[in-house]
Amino acid sequence: MTSGKVKPVEKSGGQPVRLPLDGEISGDKESCMQRRRIIGIALAIGFLSGVIAFAQPKGPTVTVKGEVVDMWCYMESGEHGPSHKTCATACAKGGNPIGIVDSKGDIYIAAGLQDHQPARDLLVNKMSEQVTTTGTLVSKGGLKMLFIQSVR
Repeated sequence: MTSGKVKPVEKSGGQPVRLPLDGEISGDKESCMQRRRIIGIALAIGFLSGVIAFAQPKGPTVTVKGEVVDMWCYMESGEHGPSHKTCATACAKGGNPIGIVDSKGDIYIAAGLQDHQPARDLLVNKMSEQVTTTGTLVSKGGLKMLFIQSVR
């Protein structure tokens, strides 16, 4: 007869082998499930990190010097410059797109780079002013977009 939780089973060599009872393996199941959860979380974090890394714009890093304009007024009527600062600031705060026009007349649509930050956060206080920006330039379909890393 056996005592406690030991279920003896004889091996081919005649030696008894202890097998766990039903209640004894729950701790092993829990630790296995915990390991699986940790591995799953680690894989999810790795996957999301990869997605974020791939979501970054691809293009050359450039420096653009020019005037910060609100695209609505600039495209509609060509308005810009110091006399248009109040209107440009109001338009930018209202959510209108912001661009940078360089000395050659090239227009760069502005976007923030870090955490998909809107350009407004970076440029609203610099409307109608000359700035020097550095960022990633992406061109597509004739449009130039500057994902801004820094503004001076």
